[in-house]
Amino acid sequence: MARVFFERQLFDLIETVSKAERRGQFARALLEGVHRQFAAQLGLVAVAEFQPVGARYEIGATAGEPIWPELDGSYSVRVLQRRLQGQLWWIQRGLKRQLDGQALWYDLILIPIGRDLKHILGLLTRSMSGDEGMEREASLSVLSQLIRLFVDRHHQQERLNEILALARDQQLSLLPATLPTVPGYEVAGRSIPAEEVGGDYYQVIPLSSASTALAVADAKGHGFEAAVLATGLHAALRVVNETPFKVTHKLRLLNRSLAEKGEIRNLVSLFYGEFESEGRVIYGNCSHPPPFIVRGDGKTEDLSVGGVFLGMDPDSEYRIGVCELQPGDLVVIYTDGWTELFNDAGEEFGPERMRAVVLEHREEKLDAIMDRIQQACDGFRGELGYDDDRTLLLARKR
Repeated sequence: MARVFFERQLFDLIETVSKAERRGQFARALLEGVHRQFAAQLGLVAVAEFQPVGARYEIGATAGEPIWPELDGSYSVRVLQRRLQGQLWWIQRGLKRQLDGQALWYDLILIPIGRDLKHILGLLTRSMSGDEGMEREASLSVLSQLIRLFVDRHHQQERLNEILALARDQQLSLLPATLPTVPGYEVAGRSIPAEEVGGDYYQVIPLSSASTALAVADAKGHGFEAAVLATGLHAALRVVNETPFKVTHKLRLLNRSLAEKGEIRNLVSLFYGEFESEGRVIYGNCSHPPPFIVRGDGKTEDLSVGGVFLGMDPDSEYRIGVCELQPGDLVVIYTDGWTELFNDAGEEFGPERMRAVVLEHREEKLDAIMDRIQQACDGFRGELGYDDDRTLLLARKR
């Protein structure tokens, strides 16, 4: 029965600390949780966090009885770091406290909880001598292992968060903070990653006083790997747009930069279009969800001419499409994160619902149209989250 109760307390500790970790309160919750859950059963008198100050470890946050100043313990940085280096924990035995002329004995379990031994958790317990003390020591050993598991996982998560933050900053740096002026057009864009980082990408690149490139891409996969692909595409796109080449040649160069002979990897869907100020659009669609034009009379047209994914085959060829835009015509370029989402009934939102939303609100400002699409998707999705990145790039002929 005691073992079942102990395991239940361990479970409660895991649950409590995990919730606090998500709120950024890991160390404090661990300290208070250990004392609250195990003080009575394991004879824990106090729990404290130790931090190095000069040549000694000083006591910071505490829980339990405030008896630390009454102990004769030595908390030398040199000694404790030598004892704890590479160890899961260490027990400093035989700490004495004088109370009313009587000597009381304690043991101190020290567990590293910070990188480079900058933080140590101290569990002060009644002396673990004798049979009863040996039983408590066995349970405290299990508890110490659990704490180290928590600590290691916490540090790994912290490091992962640091990497993801850097990756997210890098990805955001690829997207235009503000869109350049596009002669002859109103333009607006939005990109929302499903994870910390993702593979969606869009860019607006001035080519001349009368021509601007609009690109929207989706690197296949999710998270960090897709973000790396998007970074590679960004660099390649900048290079090819420094050349005077035609759209077909640019697409071939982009493809070769991402393709590896004999392997199907690095797949990226891309819509690339050069928008001339007078209304002509020369484009190539590389397996991307077809953008569509909403004409002034409400008719729609897909922009689907092009070829296969970038990165599939270094020898792939690409065709170009050409269309003419009139004042008021709206071009909607998007990634499949908007259309390939499902509700709890298993229905897909789909391109037709996207088209219907745009048709209904086509006279509104571009930012408002993007908001309408977002609202329609949120309403369709209900309580479910988004599984994929979502990007929109809209252009309306003036």
